[in-house]
Amino acid sequence: MKKILLVIASLACAIIMCSCGKGGGLFSKATPTPIPVVDPSALITADDVAAATGYTPVLDGGAVKYEGNTATALYRSDPMGQDPVEITVQQYNEETPVENVWYDYDTDRAYRSSAEEIANLGETSFIAFPSINIYDRGCYIRITAGSGADDNQRNLLLNLANIAVPRLEEIMGPIEQNDTSVEQK
Repeated sequence: MKKILLVIASLACAIIMCSCGKGGGLFSKATPTPIPVVDPSALITADDVAAATGYTPVLDGGAVKYEGNTATALYRSDPMGQDPVEITVQQYNEETPVENVWYDYDTDRAYRSSAEEIANLGETSFIAFPSINIYDRGCYIRITAGSGADDNQRNLLLNLANIAVPRLEEIMGPIEQNDTSVEQK
């Protein structure tokens, strides 16, 4: 009988010790996966810009600019004289919920009466010259490139967006994992 009590007491102690401590333990909640920070120059690289535009691009200021939950990469031609390519990514984070990012995307779309919806690109997207706007996985991507508001500019924007979206999906992971979809009206 003493052996059984000793085994039970040992198991109870082991369970108690496993449930103690910071963030660890048998009965503790799982640590949430950190939200990846999306670098716009990783979505569309200088090489991608060169292939799409035909000029040699340089990252303005040599770096991506971050302000709150928004990051911007601005590629200029070297030498200057060609239309720049700007990639802006606004994303959710611990301070900015997904709903706020969606609200900004949806508000921009509502203000652009000339917006052309684009099917099968992110969760939702539209072109309103001079930019293509994409909402996917809690991120709002705006790509501004080219000029002319014609088929050439439209094709340039679509080409760059079709490069950026799969890279965003790879960085952010499956949509079910992040639960960043917003019910659209």
